[in-house]
Amino acid sequence: MSTYLLNYIGLILFLKWRFVMENILFKYFENRYQEAKNQLNLPSKFGPVITISRQSGCEAKKIAKQLVFQLNEQTENKPWKFIDKEILEKSAKELNLSTSKIEHFYKGKEKSSIIDMFVAFSKSHVNDLKIKNTIKEVMISLCREGHIVFIGRAGAAILQEKPNVCNIRLTAPFYWRISTIMKNQNTSIEEAEEWAIETDENRYKLFYMFLEKQPRNLEYLFDATINRQSYGVNQTTDLIIKLAKMKGLKF
Repeated sequence: MSTYLLNYIGLILFLKWRFVMENILFKYFENRYQEAKNQLNLPSKFGPVITISRQSGCEAKKIAKQLVFQLNEQTENKPWKFIDKEILEKSAKELNLSTSKIEHFYKGKEKSSIIDMFVAFSKSHVNDLKIKNTIKEVMISLCREGHIVFIGRAGAAILQEKPNVCNIRLTAPFYWRISTIMKNQNTSIEEAEEWAIETDENRYKLFYMFLEKQPRNLEYLFDATINRQSYGVNQTTDLIIKLAKMKGLKF
């Protein structure tokens, strides 16, 4: 039997093995996610949570920090906190991966098929489904006790059916955002435009990655959309608090 034929047979066997393993992993982690979803779906013990989705250049971190500060000034109960990197760190720990690999997933970077074939043999191989379901579990777990402000991470998609959650979207005209990016990142207009377009596209894809259905648009996920060109950081913060209270979030 020729070396070529042996290599061909080996490749076919590998592909069959990989297909079986992927299906086993898919069923295992899907069942695990459903169990976690049922366990954590406790309306009386969930939230309050405010998620902030944003287009690039809308200064969401400034708003989130100011939002936490103002909420803590107004409430005497459990303090509010802004969560960002905790999602990466806890997901990475759960999967025994580096945080950079979880960030890699969030940014939608594609692995080459050749690299993917080799890492499939590794004991540490983690596919995208496993990462996605772990991120969901971590986010829901963090939000269970509430008093949390989330930026991005497809929070509105993951928490859309949860009670005591207010999902806010920040937007603004393109060149208003480019001007803000140039100022905050000290970059040229060309670099700002390139970064904004790529970042917005990746964030858009991330939402669809976490949605079970594929809707034509994402507007239904948000309780309100705020145009940052019309409102400053403090005004936006005041609006978010008012909107959350109007929705009935129990602080």
